[in-house]
Amino acid sequence: MSFLSNLKKAFHFGGNEAKKKKLYNNIKMDVNPEEFWDMIGELGDGAFGKVYKAQHKQTHQLAAAKMCALDGEDDLSDFMIEIDILSECKHPNVVELHEAYFIEGKLW
Repeated sequence: MSFLSNLKKAFHFGGNEAKKKKLYNNIKMDVNPEEFWDMIGELGDGAFGKVYKAQHKQTHQLAAAKMCALDGEDDLSDFMIEIDILSECKHPNVVELHEAYFIEGKLW
């Protein structure tokens, strides 16, 4: 960062940084995944949430949908590294991430 940017942050010039909404490139914010996916049944239950068998409403593609209940957007930051890596990773031996959603405190 430039010297001026650091100076602005030190003296809190340029608006309140805490009030700015974070941008998440690989997550659809406040979009309900059930508008696009039908949850057919539960596949499993783990430490971070449940996994459902899902089917895309238009393409009928089957997928596993993992749903994690979070305490807010601060907890979402903990999952961002995994989401960013999975969204870029394309390999036949690694499960592909199709989409990620965050709505009503739940990460899908």
